Amino acid sequence: MDYPTSRFLPTGLHAKVALGVIVPLLLILGLFTAVGYRRQREATLAELSKLAAYTGRVVESDLRHQMMESDFTGLQVLLDTIGEQEEIRRLYLLDTAGRVIFAPQEREVGLRLNNSRQDCQPCHSLPPADRPDSVVVTTPAGDRVFRSMAPIENSPECAQCHDGGEHLIGMLLIDVSVVPFTERLAAYLRQNLLLWLSIIASTILVVYFVVDRLVLHRLAGVVLAIGRVSRGIEPPPVPEGSPDEIGQLVRAFNRMAHQIESRQRQNQALSDQLQQQSRQRGRLLRRLITAQEDERIRVARELHDELGQSLTGLSLRAQALERYLPPDDDRGQAILDQIRALVTGTTEQMYDIIMALRPSVLDDLGLVSALHAYTERALEGSDLAFEIDDHCFHDRLPPAVETALFRAFQEGITNVLRHADASHIRIKLVCADGFFKGELADDGRGFAPAAVEPNGHDARGLGLLGMEERITQCGGEMEILSAPGRGTRIRFSLSLYEVTCAPED
Repeated sequence: MDYPTSRFLPTGLHAKVALGVIVPLLLILGLFTAVGYRRQREATLAELSKLAAYTGRVVESDLRHQMMESDFTGLQVLLDTIGEQEEIRRLYLLDTAGRVIFAPQEREVGLRLNNSRQDCQPCHSLPPADRPDSVVVTTPAGDRVFRSMAPIENSPECAQCHDGGEHLIGMLLIDVSVVPFTERLAAYLRQNLLLWLSIIASTILVVYFVVDRLVLHRLAGVVLAIGRVSRGIEPPPVPEGSPDEIGQLVRAFNRMAHQIESRQRQNQALSDQLQQQSRQRGRLLRRLITAQEDERIRVARELHDELGQSLTGLSLRAQALERYLPPDDDRGQAILDQIRALVTGTTEQMYDIIMALRPSVLDDLGLVSALHAYTERALEGSDLAFEIDDHCFHDRLPPAVETALFRAFQEGITNVLRHADASHIRIKLVCADGFFKGELADDGRGFAPAAVEPNGHDARGLGLLGMEERITQCGGEMEILSAPGRGTRIRFSLSLYEVTCAPED
């Protein structure tokens, strides 16, 4: 079964192992990095909150002291000192109307803050009870700051200047830049990434070396051995190594390779035996065909010489007997005419048998004359017309080839007479450049060659098998082209340079 693979995935086992190590490491270390970064960020924000709270408490404490002493100069000095710190972006003391009454270096004193600005919305968009004490915002200038709002509550000490009914007398606003802290977070993240990359690279090298030596190298030996088996090459036994799953695989492969080798030797022995039997069968078949033809020649000759002479003698004696019969002996003359007719019919039957056994014209004049004589005699009295195209055939063939071809055409003509219901037969003979090609065609009913089986119940199948066997014995080929209702063509072809059907000594 073929499993679908993506063209984006690696196909090599080394690459898959490396990918199997890298992906889990990236996921695990990425998760650890994200968790660590989040914790570091929370810790940084907590540190900022502490810094803002501490700054607020210091300022508020000093503010109360300076205000109680009415030492506004000291209060300004305090704000100027705190404002000199790089992280402090803004430090305002606001009154209840949102107006700046004190600021470092007295910058923007008297400015009234508009709480509808974008950087004020994270708090002022919420109800007063839900507003946080600190939040990270982006100023209109684009700076990210941690903003802390510390309300200054009224107290009995403040009653000299403020109405005792007021709950709040002011607000301390501090903006602390988050840039130093984000830079620290970025450095932390870079350090972690470099650490993780180093861990990943070191892990890949170690895993690659261990897996390559303990797994992939051993599997490569199995793959190499399997490739040799697939090419039909006997591989040497693969070292088993440690008794793990790969060792069990190697042992199973070695057993399988041994079984394959044993079966190949058995199959080779059987193949050699079959080839030997086929050669013996071929030699035996050639001997049988030769013996059959020799016996046919002998029987035909004996019929022609002995029975022919007897019939000729009987015919002569009948002629002599006619001289001794009285002219008016009608009964004797009738009997004599019957004897003559019987002798003539017997002689015709004898020549039919001789033609079927072995026409002497085949040995005397060759294949073309024998086919003419046999076809004329076989089709005599039938409505079948025939033609023999032999204008490209002039030379005699080896006797064994002529005999095999004659028998093949003879069987084909017999099949046409028995089964084809044809009206025309055409025989074509071509011999050129050491190759013979012949064709027997009819316009009969045709048949499906695949449906004709060479068994004892189908005479046509046995006849076709015999034809093919004779042609094959001469190193030739036979092709049958037929279909129901489209007639039949039987083609023979063989090389006269590779004739193998000569009788063996």
